[in-house]
Amino acid sequence: KELRVKLMGELTDFSKARVNKLLKEAYAIIGNYYGELNTQLDLPGIAAHVANTTVQSFATIGLDAAIPTEAVLRALVNTSIIEGAPSSAWWAKQSEDLQFKFAAQVRQGIAQNETVMDIVRRVAGSPRLGTPGIMEVSRRNAFALVHSSVQQVANDARLATFKANSDVVNGVRQLSTLDGHTSRICIAYSGASYDLEGNPINGTTLPMGSIPRHFNCRSTWVAITRTYKELGVNIPEKSPGTRASDLGQIPADTTFAEFLGRHDKAYVDELLGPGRANLWRDGKITLSDLVNGQGRELTLDQLKAL
Repeated sequence: KELRVKLMGELTDFSKARVNKLLKEAYAIIGNYYGELNTQLDLPGIAAHVANTTVQSFATIGLDAAIPTEAVLRALVNTSIIEGAPSSAWWAKQSEDLQFKFAAQVRQGIAQNETVMDIVRRVAGSPRLGTPGIMEVSRRNAFALVHSSVQQVANDARLATFKANSDVVNGVRQLSTLDGHTSRICIAYSGASYDLEGNPINGTTLPMGSIPRHFNCRSTWVAITRTYKELGVNIPEKSPGTRASDLGQIPADTTFAEFLGRHDKAYVDELLGPGRANLWRDGKITLSDLVNGQGRELTLDQLKAL
């Protein structure tokens, strides 16, 4: 809204000096808003909340658990990395991207002798005219960064809580969402298990890495708790229970391969891609083969060469 007002009020003629002044002021507006976004997320509060709810989940299976110290939780927030960079760097990049796109649209509109309203539509969009503008992409990118920042801190807090309770936790397992929107990377990692030092266990071969594995990732870490027998308690072990999927509630220990086996060919082709789906159905690859030893997705040609 503020950028629209700025355009309507300042772009009354197209002199170079006026346009440069407008762009400088617009850059400041964009930078200020992104700077505020970076500070509005209460990531330390999110980390503390997740640690508390994680501890409470242990109580449901009859185990006492400790909460990581505030210093530990604050440290993990300060060192939180999303795809190789801290969230502050991603916010700065999004701000710079929008500044560049805004200037490009204004200058392109001027070069094409468009009216002020035409240039406003280039930026803000017009649903009535079917003009997307540049702001919707920025909104989606901001949403993805908020989601991924929260996911990163939440999963780091879970991991810190599990490590603080190594007397009852053997390791962690990736829980990937069982539906048709899960990425091929998270399909490959579904069920991957690691000890608390990050070493693969239970047949896992992929490197641990961190969650989220990509922007808008919905996967999470769950604890591999010690059995009652390992804890010296002579009572029956708890059943695995159920978990949500797009098929409804299914046994919690269902693998992604078993989940796909309950769907038709069209579903699997849509999710994996027809070529990958055929290789999987023919037994030429497993789902964990979808990524390489560094956790990066392989192309269809690379998979055919396995």
